[in-house]
Amino acid sequence: IVRPKIAYALWAVNLAVWGDNGPVMVRWDYGSYALPITVRVGATLPMVSSSVGRVFLAHLPDTLTDPVLRGELESGRSRELPAGELSRIRAEVRREGYALTSGGVIPGVASVAAPVFTAAGPLPLAVGVVLPARAAADAAVADIAAELLRTTRAMSAELGHLHRPA
Repeated sequence: IVRPKIAYALWAVNLAVWGDNGPVMVRWDYGSYALPITVRVGATLPMVSSSVGRVFLAHLPDTLTDPVLRGELESGRSRELPAGELSRIRAEVRREGYALTSGGVIPGVASVAAPVFTAAGPLPLAVGVVLPARAAADAAVADIAAELLRTTRAMSAELGHLHRPA
């Protein structure tokens, strides 16, 4: 397993996989910084308001994500997006390589997530780093995102994925 160069010990780190109803949290490790949240392994995260959801939204086919998005809208779990916003979100995540959200799931909490790929098949998992929104507002988020990308790319390489720069 790849060990990141900087310690994520300060912030919470999570892993999510794709489930029947969207991204499912399969691992949550609390950091040394106390966040005002409790997360249950097995919880399904929203597609648009969570960084992990946005990673899956950007990298999985519409045939998988559209039914989940419709279900979230019908249940009131998500709100209708302005025309073109979904396409903009997908393009931004693909361009940057990661998703950043702040306050979308829990006010005052931000999250940065990036994909892990394999040699073949759909996106197997997303890795997220959760931190206070005020920390995401400063330059530290750029360092966190850069290290998260290095880590997830190394994980992908260990799983046989050949990274091709855009």
